[in-house]
Amino acid sequence: MNKIKSYMLFLILLTMLSPATFGMAQTIIVKDSITHEAVPFVSVNFGNDTGGYTDENGAIAIPNEAAQIRLSHICYETKSISKITADLQTIFLVPKSINLDEVAISAKALKRTKTTEVGSMKAKTQTKHKGANGFEMALFIPYDSTWTETPYIHSILASLDYSTHYLVFTEIKTPIYATLRFDLRLPDAKTGAPKDESLIDGGIILPSSQKLGKDGISLPRPIPFPQTGVFVVVEWITTAKVSESCNLVPSLNMTLDEKENRTWNKKTFRGMDWMQEQDEPAYQNEEAQYFYKGRTPSAKLGLKISK
Repeated sequence: MNKIKSYMLFLILLTMLSPATFGMAQTIIVKDSITHEAVPFVSVNFGNDTGGYTDENGAIAIPNEAAQIRLSHICYETKSISKITADLQTIFLVPKSINLDEVAISAKALKRTKTTEVGSMKAKTQTKHKGANGFEMALFIPYDSTWTETPYIHSILASLDYSTHYLVFTEIKTPIYATLRFDLRLPDAKTGAPKDESLIDGGIILPSSQKLGKDGISLPRPIPFPQTGVFVVVEWITTAKVSESCNLVPSLNMTLDEKENRTWNKKTFRGMDWMQEQDEPAYQNEEAQYFYKGRTPSAKLGLKISK
């Protein structure tokens, strides 16, 4: 009888111990500090070139070995936490106070509906850039000085490849289809890189279950084309437990025909900020130079605008 009581007491104590006691991942919830609503698709860097995204409910499992995490989202102030404790279950992010004086956002209905395309969509596809978790790619589209009136941006365009036969999956046996976040951002006056401020309320999410069609993804409301030019940004997101090097579907089609390369990329979980595509180390070796014939791949992204 005493043995049975001892065993029951052991089971009770076992259930009271925290997951961290056994080296298991701890789940946290990320919420808005004002509304207390869950924030989905927050980028969480675990350190050591690893990271992940919160799911639709704002939840993410933090590895026990992550001594410090860094949370970032285009609509919120970046937050770093030096230590994850057992009683830390909810993390609040503070919304950014964004000044978009450079762009006048308009919600009015436009009478003119005829649109045209700008960007690199019509260029020949000559290579592809594989998707990866926490990877962003952006194409800068300048303002055309010949426009007599400021055009309105209606849709974001992207040339994507959903095929999987060329991918090599080292961690998984089946392809992982990424959620995509499309965004529009102004260029930084000093660096020329995309700013950490969204022109369209944090971007537009395309679920992994949907494919992007030829008409692209429509903006909630048209916005005037910024006279500083604008970046079209696409970000690959998955809540699957994969490394930054794991290939995701879809890939982004690229061209080698652009005379001036205006493509930038960012590797969030490697701790790397925006860099111009021509500075990417992968293009610097002799084999790559021979393959690309000294040219740098440029992203096939674009916009539908009305004038």
